[in-house]
Amino acid sequence: MQKYFIKTWGCQMNVLDGDKITSLLENLGYEKTENMEDANIILLNTCSVREGPENKVFSELMRLKYLKEKNLEILGVVGCVAQQEKEEIFKKVPFVDLVMGPRSIMQLPSLLNQAKEQKAIETSFREDTLQFPQEILKRSHPTKASITIMEGCNKRCTYCVVPETRGKEVYRPFDSIVEEVKICIDKGYKEIELLGQNVNCYRDIKKRKDFCDLLDEVSTIDGVKRLRFITSHPRHFPIEAAKLIFERENICKFLHLPMQAGSSRILKLMKRQYDREFYLNLIDKIKEIVKDIALSSDFIVGFPTESEAEFEETLECIKKIKFDTIFSFIYSPRPKTEASKLKPVEKEIAKARLSRLLEEQNKIQIERFSRYSGKEIEVLLEGKSKKGEQYMGRSDDNKVVNFTSSRELKVNNFYKVKITESFLHSLKGEEVF
Repeated sequence: MQKYFIKTWGCQMNVLDGDKITSLLENLGYEKTENMEDANIILLNTCSVREGPENKVFSELMRLKYLKEKNLEILGVVGCVAQQEKEEIFKKVPFVDLVMGPRSIMQLPSLLNQAKEQKAIETSFREDTLQFPQEILKRSHPTKASITIMEGCNKRCTYCVVPETRGKEVYRPFDSIVEEVKICIDKGYKEIELLGQNVNCYRDIKKRKDFCDLLDEVSTIDGVKRLRFITSHPRHFPIEAAKLIFERENICKFLHLPMQAGSSRILKLMKRQYDREFYLNLIDKIKEIVKDIALSSDFIVGFPTESEAEFEETLECIKKIKFDTIFSFIYSPRPKTEASKLKPVEKEIAKARLSRLLEEQNKIQIERFSRYSGKEIEVLLEGKSKKGEQYMGRSDDNKVVNFTSSRELKVNNFYKVKITESFLHSLKGEEVF
């Protein structure tokens, strides 16, 4: 039997794309292998949101050249780098056989057939990836079913390549999302995660339904024990959603809301469509409704022309808001974006600013995580911890919890855990009967 290997970089959307690709390959009769050496097909499922992950793809391709001289039949680049680079990939790496964008996944079977004879490429923006056949979809996560509700982005943030790689926004029919949720529940999943580049922009024009209508409907489906959604855009986050988070026990008390910068001038340069005051006011309104909500955010440090004073504004926002977690990166110029034409901040200055931001966030994070010490929380078990000596799961507000138990526990079940220690990125505890 022929074997395949997939390596995935990037966001939750990329992970779900990887699951879809896996499902298509196995439906064609291919068998998964964890060893590249044994693979007849290798597909690199890529991310291009920053320069670093993109560079890793091309470095990985060069390392795989020797396999093309052995038993590797097809080497492919799929995902966002494929969409961004298109035919250029063949020029940069002539031994690549297949290039496929993230909105062309359903074309994989025909592309594989073509790649056996000649170079194969498909980078059109299709909508059939939104309606992936559930009867063949194999999900990699043991407890969480991620469900795409929309794809693409209509924003033109000056640093972002997503509109180029994922296309304009398209939305799934309301009823098809609800049906997929029910299928996932029937398969035993306890947690549902609604996915989209801008989930709050979701709408079904024919049924006159929006994101809050969807959140309301899904949260009432019997068997949905936990409901999450990502990613939200601050400009479009509806206060009605915060009210639903407060009212519905099964909607997780966690919100990822990218701020990107704390300076209004920089936010304007980014074309984020909100300023510092708007974001801070929105956070205040959300906290008034959901008192102890866990907040997460993204920040870009060293955006072109960012001054020291403007970076200090970002630090002030982090201190004021007290995010439970953040994802922060040095600005990375992306092809065909407006920001790539602006005057860059010196690399050493940007690196120093990132270190200071992380230092400040670490203090806040230690404080935020420490408030769980001595408390009993409900954990959805995902499996054994990395060291294999403890169990690992997540809390309602997305904290990683490593814990011990005197009995054998089952994945995809809820357990009460008393927290005994807190760390920078996780909690530790023991099961309470």
